[in-house]
Amino acid sequence: MYKKVTFLVTLIGVLGLFLFTFSEGQVVSASDKTSTTNLSIKVTASGEPIQNGTFAAGNYQTAYEHIISGTFPNSVTNTPDWRGAQNTEHMIVVAGLTVGENNKHSDSEAKTIISTLFSTNFKLLQSINETNNGTDIMSFNPPSNFVRMRTPSGSNETTDAKGRTVAKVSTGLTAIVDGSSQGIVKLITVTPGMKEITIDTDSLGLSLSFSSGNSKKNQPRTVELNQEIHYKLKVSKKMLSPTALTKIILRPDANIVIDETSVPNTVSSLIPPIINSGVTFDPLSSPDQLSKVAETIGAPLISWQINMYELVIPPTDSDVSIDIKAHLSPVVYLNDISIQQGTSITTTKMTIPIEAFSSPDNNFGMTANVISPATVTQITTSAPKINTTGINFVQVDTNINKLVRDSVYVLGKEVAGKKYLYDNQGKWSEVQSISTIDPAGYTLLRGGNQYVFGDNNVSPIELNSTRFNYNYERDTKINESLIKLFGLGKGKDYFLYQVASPANYSMNKMPIGFSVFSDISTSPHGSQLIKTSMKMAANQSFKLNGFIPDYGAGTNEYNVLSVTPQKEIHFSAVKSIIFPLLVLVLGIVILGVILVRVV
Repeated sequence: MYKKVTFLVTLIGVLGLFLFTFSEGQVVSASDKTSTTNLSIKVTASGEPIQNGTFAAGNYQTAYEHIISGTFPNSVTNTPDWRGAQNTEHMIVVAGLTVGENNKHSDSEAKTIISTLFSTNFKLLQSINETNNGTDIMSFNPPSNFVRMRTPSGSNETTDAKGRTVAKVSTGLTAIVDGSSQGIVKLITVTPGMKEITIDTDSLGLSLSFSSGNSKKNQPRTVELNQEIHYKLKVSKKMLSPTALTKIILRPDANIVIDETSVPNTVSSLIPPIINSGVTFDPLSSPDQLSKVAETIGAPLISWQINMYELVIPPTDSDVSIDIKAHLSPVVYLNDISIQQGTSITTTKMTIPIEAFSSPDNNFGMTANVISPATVTQITTSAPKINTTGINFVQVDTNINKLVRDSVYVLGKEVAGKKYLYDNQGKWSEVQSISTIDPAGYTLLRGGNQYVFGDNNVSPIELNSTRFNYNYERDTKINESLIKLFGLGKGKDYFLYQVASPANYSMNKMPIGFSVFSDISTSPHGSQLIKTSMKMAANQSFKLNGFIPDYGAGTNEYNVLSVTPQKEIHFSAVKSIIFPLLVLVLGIVILGVILVRVV
């Protein structure tokens, strides 16, 4: 009996130790006092929900405790990041505040230090927080203290139509980070059981919006390539100083080019000295092959921020408003960039194009960042997104539902009752009468080509060699009936005007109007739905769709351009000679009868 009791006590002890040690799959350390909670964040801009925004939450409670108490373990102070930033007294100066052993700080000072390090020395902040750097905050390998937030349904890593996004986050000081700018939107203290908070980005003292029109951040503005875009940056006086300069940093996405700011700016490059593209290539390849390699390398760089614009605001005690003029460029070039070849350490100097058309659904943004000299806090805001789109056409003889080629068109639009045509210099030129124009002065649209407006290069429509019934000669001939346009803005005022017709076909002397659109919506399940005039055609030939090599239902559809055959003139002896003679004879007979009766 004694042995049985002893055995049971021993067994219970072993099981208890096992459960304690491996609870939740890991050993619980004494310093691990944090808990987690399911936190929902509602993000707005001037009260309007920000839809399709990306956000992450990063816990900085450990760094906060080290800074506020002035105690730093050797595991922090011995890191290369700390040693590289420390002064001769083994201290680090951040935003005018000394950080190091026995230097205690207030709550606001600690938050200022964390905010400043986040934008100026992220690796050092991660070291102080005793967490790793990861690959990127919004990547599949984020820093160990970060979680990417998702729609409440969990389907997308974005905010939903109501601006809501959720994540399971750790308690303590937490940075809510804008995924597009990767700047801190707000520092919050997460407490156990906290359910939801609301953050209005425009109430933080810094806002970046369009100067006019719809500025809602949940729907990108669809613009023409090279169209002048006006932004307005508003800085609250609470972010400024009456005695010190305030620096603001603008970081636009690669294809947004800032042309002018009402406050002088200084531009500097954000391009790293070496780009590791992961692409293996032979640097001795032909120019055409290397050009294709450069395009392949440039395609994923469309989401990069390649330039930084620094603006300096003089001392003031008033709110400041800054006007920004920019445009969406069809292509920007990274000149003489060192490209690493695959996994090799060898590099090759190349010019890399970043083309807007490489990602037709891409939305382009810009961020503004300020570290206030008054409050010594950092705020980041994002501009509403912009994009561009286009439309596809197929030339069809609609009488017999047959593909036609060799028509030539010019592109036009109507603005405030005036007509404009796209000229051969890449500009919109006003015309008084489109029926009397000289086509040579305008960009001529021919079948088989893809036109990117704002870019003088015209490229042939690519063949779909992966198609199950691919045939080079047949598909090349079919493509000659197709015209693709890209780089247009949203609206119903565009038109094509025919300036040449195929043999045996009539010229259409009426403008052919069409609409361009790009709309983003969210499904009931939270997934993002993108509808554009390139993806969805209003006037299709369903019988011919299957013959078009790159046709895709809901992804790449074509609108019918009707080409009308000439009316054939046939000589008919019955109609032209005999019938008129019979009418004449009949008339004479009737006249004779009348005369006889009169007499």
